Amino acid sequence: MKEYFNFKYSRQSLGLFIVFMGNPLIFFFKEYLGFGGSSTFTIGSLFIGLVLLISPGDLFRKFYKPNIPITRVAMFFLIISLLACLFYNPFFGYDNDRTAFTRDIGNFIFIFAFYFLIVGVSNEVANYFLPIALLFTFFGSVCLIYSMATNPLFIIGQRATVVFGDGTSTASGNPHVYARNAFAGVFASYFFLKSKNILWKLFAFFNLILSLVVLILAQARSILLAFLFSVALFVYFNVGKDTVKVFLRALFKPLNLIYICLFFAGLLYFISTQQRIIDIIDLYYNTFLETFSKALLTAFGLGGEKNVDMSAMGRVNNIDLIIFLFSEIPYAFILGGGFRFFYVDVPVIETFVDLGIAGVVSFCLMNYMIFKEAVYTLKRKINPFACFVAYFYMTYFVGIFTGGEPYGTSYWFIFIVAIRFLGIKYIKEEPEDDLKENELAPLEPAVK
Repeated sequence: MKEYFNFKYSRQSLGLFIVFMGNPLIFFFKEYLGFGGSSTFTIGSLFIGLVLLISPGDLFRKFYKPNIPITRVAMFFLIISLLACLFYNPFFGYDNDRTAFTRDIGNFIFIFAFYFLIVGVSNEVANYFLPIALLFTFFGSVCLIYSMATNPLFIIGQRATVVFGDGTSTASGNPHVYARNAFAGVFASYFFLKSKNILWKLFAFFNLILSLVVLILAQARSILLAFLFSVALFVYFNVGKDTVKVFLRALFKPLNLIYICLFFAGLLYFISTQQRIIDIIDLYYNTFLETFSKALLTAFGLGGEKNVDMSAMGRVNNIDLIIFLFSEIPYAFILGGGFRFFYVDVPVIETFVDLGIAGVVSFCLMNYMIFKEAVYTLKRKINPFACFVAYFYMTYFVGIFTGGEPYGTSYWFIFIVAIRFLGIKYIKEEPEDDLKENELAPLEPAVK
């Protein structure tokens, strides 16, 4: 198993994971186990992640070329956002809330620091990041299951999450964090199913099943939508006519049909004798269907008083209020209302509300360019790590239309990872016909 680990690159891979994927574990240790106070533990964890990215021998001496066209657009957006934060922020009230000012400036510091350090990280981490992702997405899912099992207030059918604060409300956590962790676990596990090491393969298969379970338990609609979209991309780029024909021939072989029928017959018999399992499946199915239907009806203004999704209604009300405010301040359509003028909870719209045309155009163009590179990566199967980043970005691509803020580190850390590792030149280490024993085939060989 040691072939998947290298001290320098595994350390940097761990730092990379902590910074842009570490929230599930950070939340568990901070909120459930009580490490640190307020945001202290989060800031400390991010700082440790940034430190792990540093290679003392290469610091200030060696830099790797990111995706330059996307970098230009991203830096333009960040600079106008920072200038707006400092000089065009008339409504947020920093004079009365210096903590908010410190938080926002801290976000920019972390974003720029992460970009500066990640361009000093070698492409070689592509060979060592996925084992780290596989292990720690597993730990994230286990932490969620443990917190659910030990939380006396948790009721089957509720969205699974690690609760915040004193745990008096099971609705106070953030299920999207753990759904995104499960999403990452599915794709990290998939790539290791191609490993020839039987231990890694078995562990990857178990983590794949666990991640799918957590993805369902979290009931995060945007992540489920991103997952379905990513699966569609996977099928489109990986399942050809020949593959379907081979699968169908194998499926309809008499012996294979007998095995499949016996398996499903046994499974159905087991479930039919376990009323508790039937009730749980039915409960989650009805809960998800009801909440999804309410969200759609509310978004289109078709829901009655009994069919209102409060989260969707909040966004609808925000958009209505923005239309009213902009009718009173016409220039805001061009310049925006100012940094954090109004929290819309839809990043694409908020960039327009706060920063005007320059903000929304640069933000949308940046995401279009990243999305285009992600699709190209999946089409060409550049390498397992790049494909993993491309799939993981899809959760944020869906998110910019559904929820969040455009200035948050949670969005920008993945944007920076995508800018650094998507659309760049990877150099093949060896011919494709001479793969190492444990290469994650069928994708292209290792990079450096």
